[in-house]
Amino acid sequence: MSETPVKEPPSNEPPSDEPPNGRPGKDYDADSIRVLEGMDAVRKRPSMYIGDTQLHGLHHLIWEVVDNSVDESLAGFCNSILVKINADGSCMVRDNGRGIPVKPYKMPDNPKIDGKPTLEVVLTILHAGGKFDRDSYAVSGGLHGVGVSVVNALSERLDVEVTRDGSLYTMGFSRGVAIRGLKRVGESNERGTRIEFKPDPQIFEDTKFRTEILVTRLRELAYLNEGLRIQFIDERVNKHEEFHYEDGLKAFIHYMNEGKDTLHPVRTLQATDEETGLECRVAFQWNDSYNENLLAFANNIKNRDGGTHLTGLQAGLTRTLNAYAKKSNAVKGGLALRGEDWREGLTAIVSVKVREPDFQGQTKDRLMNSDVESFVQQTVNSQLANWLEENPSEAKKVITKGIQAAVAREAARKAREATRKTALSSGNLPGKLWDCHSKNPEESELFLVEGDSAGGSAKQGRVAKTQAILPLKGKILNVEKARMDKILSHEEIKTIIAALGCGVPGHEDFDVTKCRYGKIIIMTDADVDGSHIRTLLLTFFFRHMRELINAGRIFVAQPPLYLLKRGKQAEFILNDIIMDRMLAEWGLNETRVAIRTFEGNATTPSKETFIDGADLLQLCQMVDRVTRARHGLSRRGIDFHTFIIKTRAENGGTLPWIRTILDGEERYFPDDDAFNDFRKQCKEKFGKIEVADGGVSLPAQHASEEETKVIVRYELPESDEIEEAIAWFEKHGISIEDYFMRREELVTGELTPAKYVLIPNTGEPVELNGLAHVAEGIRSLGQRGATVKRFKGLGEMNPEELWETTLDPSKRKLLQVVISEEAEDIEQVEVDGRAADRIFSILMGNDVEVRRGFIETNAIHVRDLDV
Repeated sequence: MSETPVKEPPSNEPPSDEPPNGRPGKDYDADSIRVLEGMDAVRKRPSMYIGDTQLHGLHHLIWEVVDNSVDESLAGFCNSILVKINADGSCMVRDNGRGIPVKPYKMPDNPKIDGKPTLEVVLTILHAGGKFDRDSYAVSGGLHGVGVSVVNALSERLDVEVTRDGSLYTMGFSRGVAIRGLKRVGESNERGTRIEFKPDPQIFEDTKFRTEILVTRLRELAYLNEGLRIQFIDERVNKHEEFHYEDGLKAFIHYMNEGKDTLHPVRTLQATDEETGLECRVAFQWNDSYNENLLAFANNIKNRDGGTHLTGLQAGLTRTLNAYAKKSNAVKGGLALRGEDWREGLTAIVSVKVREPDFQGQTKDRLMNSDVESFVQQTVNSQLANWLEENPSEAKKVITKGIQAAVAREAARKAREATRKTALSSGNLPGKLWDCHSKNPEESELFLVEGDSAGGSAKQGRVAKTQAILPLKGKILNVEKARMDKILSHEEIKTIIAALGCGVPGHEDFDVTKCRYGKIIIMTDADVDGSHIRTLLLTFFFRHMRELINAGRIFVAQPPLYLLKRGKQAEFILNDIIMDRMLAEWGLNETRVAIRTFEGNATTPSKETFIDGADLLQLCQMVDRVTRARHGLSRRGIDFHTFIIKTRAENGGTLPWIRTILDGEERYFPDDDAFNDFRKQCKEKFGKIEVADGGVSLPAQHASEEETKVIVRYELPESDEIEEAIAWFEKHGISIEDYFMRREELVTGELTPAKYVLIPNTGEPVELNGLAHVAEGIRSLGQRGATVKRFKGLGEMNPEELWETTLDPSKRKLLQVVISEEAEDIEQVEVDGRAADRIFSILMGNDVEVRRGFIETNAIHVRDLDV
């Protein structure tokens, strides 16, 4: 250890203006200081407020708005929330709470704020909110008043409607700045807040909300807030979900335990401390699986990293169950039970309400309040003990399962030691493994191959230096139904563990970095048996070697289903979707489109223009874009031809953004101002009106109530997509009316001349009905002269074909197995991890009816099915 002397500066020399490293730099003085106020600060450092600008932060925008609506529910003023993702990717959140205040805000000592509408203050000033005292909200998830103002700052546009005190108000913003002032647009008998925003692409690289994240979280909120009705609509995929539970936590446990055999009915514990304002609710149920599943929530906010409430639950469970087992003399010998033994097969939810929650960071992933831990633990200690005493048969099942878990844990420990000493001894590799020569994991690959036949072909086709082959005999053990000691005694699993070389799962020596191969590739046939074997292997890796998945080492090979040939062109094709795409490419490469002009009743064109190459590709893309928009509008009952031709003409040559239906009559409006004028007219004419978003369940009308006129409102973001396509068409001399063109049959039986004709390099031209059929016609041309060979299994492929399609690193296509495709987004990883856990339980568990229901529900989503 050495010390470096510190050189003292000369005592009488003035300090130098030169930088110590000798490099000139910009002066650091008063002009260097920049003060970021309000929205500028948020836009400059968005991650400080929403965690990041990836998917987690993107969805955090929705949760900030939704949590405000939920807080209204907690306060007793809201029982309905709608979340809608529009076709253009924007989000709308509407509730029937009290509505954000709109009166002028009084703050004489701050002239920038004094006199502004409170609505504007809430949406543009950080730390402006109603949750700093507990007069308006006794309990809430929001603490700092930054939520909805941050959403505003990070949105390309945000529009808000507030109905309160008998009036309807609107206001508009862009990137945190008001672009439309507060406006009273009329009277209203409704109440609540409607916020619609579109995330700013200047802030978020990816602005596409993920349906599965939203559905999972909204379902959770409905479970946690009994009686609250939450509706979700995703117009991009025509999805509509409604969540409403009168006994929410029990329903939540039932959902989480789907596909598992349970030991007893769902039980709940709850307690309230009026003095401190603490409230605790716990729901739990043991099942026959070998995994624990515990979730923690504080003020409806999911705490991914747990916190004091989860710690209190775990401590209470361990102490109470240990005491009961000892009292009942259930534990024999010197067996010592741990908390992990009691939690085996446990599904539990702890939800607390805290007046002044202390979260770790703005994203609230961990609860820090120390008093919550003791409160939850005391609740569990007393009430769980009572439940055990009052339900001896159920208590016996739980105690027995815990004891079995402890015994199995000890047996698994011995099995791990035995496996480690034998199968993993130096140089003791499985005899059936055809290992590679290289010892460098970075270049080595292990193929887990179905059967000896495919293994033999793979062995002959591989590169022996870097590719190892391990043929598996039959189907491995379903680890979803087995404890660790049984798993480690299964021959095929022991072989896999020995080949990998990273240790025995669960053993202290297990180290994923010691794995002998950089890639572990599952290679099975593309049939039902192959899919089953692949699923069994994935279940094993997911349950017991998830570290390999997290490290990105597990892959699935994709042997082709087809060999597509036409002339000298030959392509191996993975599935039908890729085949269609390939045929379209072949058609585009050899085709041009002729657009003909006919004068009068002539059958011979007076003019022809041609489109080919990149322009033809773009033409197909624009036609497909219009077709997608047509399907989306048609699902909402809109006649596409009338909408494009008539409505566009009536709207001054542009497409409208809002459609309404009132008493069966539809109307279209270019913007919110025009719609609000119409709503005001309806109010004056009918008295009591209500606006409902299209696709949402309408409120029941009771006979005793005054009749209410309901205006059903649909937003039409597809208009932008269509307008872009129309602009492209017009630039190239094409009319949108040609999209609806159909050739008619003459009295002679012939069809009228085609305006659009596909002209291939070889073969006869193809006359089309109209513009809408261009893309479809090109795909049909790609099929001319093609032959298809279908492979039934890996064993039927010779070594050369197997090398070319599946083994050759330069040509093959592998699927990497991941918990989530968004590995950097911890929220998405958690959602996908829990979804995978549930799916494995359903598909690989004992409940046949649940498995059948899951398969029937999801069969429509299957893309590649070999029957």
